[in-house]
Amino acid sequence: MNYKKVIYNTPVGGVYSEIYYFDSNLNNVDEKIASKCIIRECKSDGTLVKETFGFCNEDNKLL
Repeated sequence: MNYKKVIYNTPVGGVYSEIYYFDSNLNNVDEKIASKCIIRECKSDGTLVKETFGFCNEDNKLL
C-alpha cells in the first residue's frame, strides 16, 4: 500500500501522521495522481488518534 509517513506533532495530540492516497474508485495510487486521501494521526505506539478523509486537487493539496 502506498502512503506517506510524516513525523510531527499533530493538532490532536499524535506524534506522526500517515497519508494514504486513492483515485476516484478508491484504488490506492501514487500521491501525484490521487483525488482522495485518508490522513491518520497516531501516537508513538501506533494508536490511532484521529482519521480524516479528504479530497486532493491537481496540486495534491487538501481542499
